[in-house]
Amino acid sequence: MRGYNLLVLVFCAILALTSLTPSSSFVSSPVPLRSHSSTFLSASRVNAKKEKRLRNKDNMRKFQRKRGSSRRRLMKKVASNAARQGEMEFVAKLFQHVEGPAEPEIRDDTRRSRR
Repeated sequence: MRGYNLLVLVFCAILALTSLTPSSSFVSSPVPLRSHSSTFLSASRVNAKKEKRLRNKDNMRKFQRKRGSSRRRLMKKVASNAARQGEMEFVAKLFQHVEGPAEPEIRDDTRRSRR
Protein backbone atom coordinates (compact mmCIF):
# COMPACT_ATOMS: atom_id res chain seq x y z
CA MET A 1 0.00 0.00 0.00
CA ARG A 2 2.86 2.27 0.74
CA GLY A 3 4.18 1.68 -2.80
CA TYR A 4 0.81 2.61 -4.18
CA ASN A 5 0.72 5.87 -2.23
CA LEU A 6 4.24 6.68 -3.38
CA LEU A 7 3.22 6.02 -6.98
CA VAL A 8 0.22 8.32 -6.67
CA LEU A 9 2.38 11.00 -5.06
CA VAL A 10 4.96 10.80 -7.86
CA PHE A 11 2.19 10.92 -10.45
CA CYS A 12 0.70 14.04 -8.83
CA ALA A 13 4.12 15.68 -8.70
CA ILE A 14 4.73 14.98 -12.37
CA LEU A 15 1.28 16.28 -13.21
CA ALA A 16 1.93 19.48 -11.23
CA LEU A 17 5.29 20.01 -12.92
CA THR A 18 3.84 19.52 -16.41
CA SER A 19 1.02 21.91 -15.68
CA LEU A 20 3.48 24.61 -14.63
CA THR A 21 5.72 24.25 -17.69
CA PRO A 22 4.36 25.65 -20.96
CA SER A 23 3.31 23.13 -23.52
CA SER A 24 4.50 23.32 -27.11
CA SER A 25 1.17 24.60 -28.42
CA PHE A 26 1.10 27.59 -26.07
CA VAL A 27 4.73 28.64 -26.16
CA SER A 28 5.10 32.39 -26.35
CA SER A 29 7.45 33.68 -28.97
CA PRO A 30 10.79 35.03 -27.74
CA VAL A 31 10.27 38.18 -29.83
CA PRO A 32 7.36 40.26 -28.56
CA LEU A 33 4.53 40.62 -31.05
CA ARG A 34 4.36 43.93 -32.81
CA SER A 35 1.10 45.64 -33.54
CA HIS A 36 -0.04 45.63 -37.14
CA SER A 37 1.26 48.46 -39.21
CA SER A 38 -1.16 51.04 -40.54
CA THR A 39 -0.13 50.33 -44.13
CA PHE A 40 -1.29 46.75 -43.80
CA LEU A 41 -4.68 47.91 -42.51
CA SER A 42 -4.95 50.53 -45.26
CA ALA A 43 -4.17 47.98 -47.94
CA SER A 44 -6.81 45.69 -46.52
CA ARG A 45 -9.32 48.55 -46.54
CA VAL A 46 -8.49 49.43 -50.14
CA ASN A 47 -8.97 45.82 -51.21
CA ALA A 48 -12.27 45.64 -49.35
CA LYS A 49 -13.46 48.80 -51.09
CA LYS A 50 -12.47 47.45 -54.51
CA GLU A 51 -14.32 44.23 -53.83
CA LYS A 52 -17.38 46.17 -52.68
CA ARG A 53 -17.35 48.27 -55.85
CA LEU A 54 -17.25 45.11 -57.95
CA ARG A 55 -20.12 43.59 -55.98
CA ASN A 56 -22.18 46.76 -56.38
CA LYS A 57 -21.43 46.88 -60.10
CA ASP A 58 -22.56 43.28 -60.57
CA ASN A 59 -25.68 43.90 -58.50
CA MET A 60 -26.54 47.03 -60.51
CA ARG A 61 -26.22 45.02 -63.70
CA LYS A 62 -29.03 42.76 -62.46
CA PHE A 63 -31.45 45.65 -62.07
CA GLN A 64 -30.56 47.58 -65.22
CA ARG A 65 -33.29 48.32 -67.70
CA LYS A 66 -33.26 46.23 -70.80
CA ARG A 67 -32.07 48.19 -73.81
CA GLY A 68 -35.04 47.29 -75.96
CA SER A 69 -36.81 49.46 -78.48
CA SER A 70 -38.76 52.24 -76.83
CA ARG A 71 -41.71 53.98 -78.46
CA ARG A 72 -39.66 57.15 -78.87
CA ARG A 73 -36.86 55.28 -80.62
CA LEU A 74 -39.29 53.51 -82.93
CA MET A 75 -41.01 56.79 -83.86
CA LYS A 76 -37.64 58.43 -84.57
CA LYS A 77 -36.70 55.51 -86.79
CA VAL A 78 -39.97 55.73 -88.73
CA ALA A 79 -39.57 59.51 -89.15
CA SER A 80 -35.97 59.20 -90.33
CA ASN A 81 -36.92 56.49 -92.83
CA ALA A 82 -39.72 58.70 -94.18
CA ALA A 83 -37.35 61.68 -94.47
CA ARG A 84 -34.74 59.52 -96.18
CA GLN A 85 -37.33 58.22 -98.65
CA GLY A 86 -38.53 61.76 -99.45
CA GLU A 87 -34.97 62.91 -100.00
CA MET A 88 -34.26 59.98 -102.32
CA GLU A 89 -37.34 60.81 -104.38
CA PHE A 90 -36.27 64.46 -104.61
CA VAL A 91 -32.77 63.52 -105.77
CA ALA A 92 -34.26 61.11 -108.31
CA LYS A 93 -36.41 63.92 -109.71
CA LEU A 94 -33.40 66.20 -110.02
CA PHE A 95 -31.55 63.76 -112.20
CA GLN A 96 -34.53 62.57 -114.18
CA HIS A 97 -34.18 63.31 -117.89
CA VAL A 98 -37.37 64.75 -119.29
CA GLU A 99 -37.67 65.47 -122.97
CA GLY A 100 -39.23 68.82 -123.56
CA PRO A 101 -41.20 69.90 -126.63
CA ALA A 102 -39.39 69.32 -129.89
CA GLU A 103 -37.56 72.38 -131.12
CA PRO A 104 -38.92 73.67 -134.45
CA GLU A 105 -36.59 73.22 -137.34
CA ILE A 106 -35.11 76.41 -138.68
CA ARG A 107 -36.10 76.80 -142.29
CA ASP A 108 -34.71 79.21 -144.69
CA ASP A 109 -37.25 81.89 -145.03
CA THR A 110 -37.18 82.48 -148.72
CA ARG A 111 -39.83 85.11 -148.58
CA ARG A 112 -37.65 87.51 -146.71
CA SER A 113 -34.73 87.05 -148.94
CA ARG A 114 -36.71 88.20 -151.97
CA ARG A 115 -36.93 91.72 -150.92
